[in-house]
Amino acid sequence: MPRNLVLVSSATLFLTLAACNQQSQTTASNQAATTATANSEFRLTATIQEIMDTEVDPAADFLWGSTGFISNKQGTVDKSPKTDKDWETVRNNALILLEATNLLVIPGRTVATTGSKLDPSEVAGIEDPKDIQKSIEANHNAFVGFAHGLHDAGTEMLKAINARDLAGMEAAGEKMDAACEQCHRTFWYPNAPEPIQTLEPPKQ
Repeated sequence: MPRNLVLVSSATLFLTLAACNQQSQTTASNQAATTATANSEFRLTATIQEIMDTEVDPAADFLWGSTGFISNKQGTVDKSPKTDKDWETVRNNALILLEATNLLVIPGRTVATTGSKLDPSEVAGIEDPKDIQKSIEANHNAFVGFAHGLHDAGTEMLKAINARDLAGMEAAGEKMDAACEQCHRTFWYPNAPEPIQTLEPPKQ
């Protein structure tokens, strides 16, 4: 057999074996991931967006609305908890928020259901769920860090609630807001325009 033909045959055989090896590794990796998911102690059902809509957002909104004052036709209303039942309800919402941060970071949870779209009318520049998913997978440590930041702020909120410290609740609420915004601006709408800040006119 000519030497050139031997070299070509050897190269072809090498490339074929390499391709087969790569395919075998990919198949093994996929099978391992499938097995790991099947053997996981978790049984994931809700998406990240569904947990946000059903647990994180309602609990956070309730906590933010549990301090301060509002004015209406009847006058100024104090929104702070008054009775033991009120404080229990506030505390329950803090617990929901805290544990929801753990649910968000369980491996294998998807951002949204396949083919779904997030409402761009809520936030200008919100990303497609597929792009958010890719970003979270590429920067998972950052995503976990933001979730932990919200948990830390929620822990401060819980401590303030246990102490019935309204000023502490307000301070913790501001930290919760900052933690949420940092995550959203990193993953959900990184290209959204910065909010316009208006300055109050000087007091006369």
